[in-house]
Amino acid sequence: MRAGEAALCNGRVWHRRNRPAVNEFTYRASHIWIDPNEPEALTSLSPLWTTDRPGPVQIRRSDYGAEPTGNLNEQLKSIIEPVLGYRPTGEVRMLSQARRWGWLFNPITVFVLWDENPDFPVAAVAEVTNTPWKERRQYALPLAPGPSSGLPGSSTFHVTFDKELHVSPFLEMDYRYRLTLESHDDELAVRIDVCDEHDVAMVETALVVQRSKPTAASLNKSAFADALRTRQVSAGIHAQALKIARKGITFVPHPKKTQSLEDSPT
Repeated sequence: MRAGEAALCNGRVWHRRNRPAVNEFTYRASHIWIDPNEPEALTSLSPLWTTDRPGPVQIRRSDYGAEPTGNLNEQLKSIIEPVLGYRPTGEVRMLSQARRWGWLFNPITVFVLWDENPDFPVAAVAEVTNTPWKERRQYALPLAPGPSSGLPGSSTFHVTFDKELHVSPFLEMDYRYRLTLESHDDELAVRIDVCDEHDVAMVETALVVQRSKPTAASLNKSAFADALRTRQVSAGIHAQALKIARKGITFVPHPKKTQSLEDSPT
């Protein structure tokens, strides 16, 4: 799995909840694959794509990372260094959505980091934003090679880690995530399963996209064809929450709200 050049990424997100009631849906996805420090690899090709000024599509530094300013790659390497035991020196790539027409809804951004070997990423930082609280949590994760699909040139990397952010209002905290990254030629797949203590997936999510070389024409087309993509994702997730509620799945309040009630005087 190589870092490669900046790319437009189009595909689909698939989501399935297995228990206590089945709920499944898919929607189209439009992402970007870039070096976080070099958004100009896209924005220099089209006046409709910008960084520090308003525009139809904006890759705004403050939309990503734990800090709104500064060298994002170095921040990511600092986050991952204690986990790996060394500071990676290779490429960094970000798979995420861009701000479109002033709106951004990013449930997860995945940063992938390489060291000296350009074929094998050593770590990922999964940046999760919950709904509707808009809290942001970064998970620093070492990657291990995993079994691939068997296709020539494919590679797979995975990691499991504890759930530490209240994401869904219909899911408790005592679960673990299983993250899998797989690439084959220009296809990139990110799978995140929410697993119980027996490593059985309660919730499965997969993003599969095709990376394509950006051009002025493709960027201009994306600015309009995908104009509502982040709004559709946001609306879709809220609509699915209503469906889940109607199926009788128990609402789980935010732990901070629960703690506030427990700490309040009686």
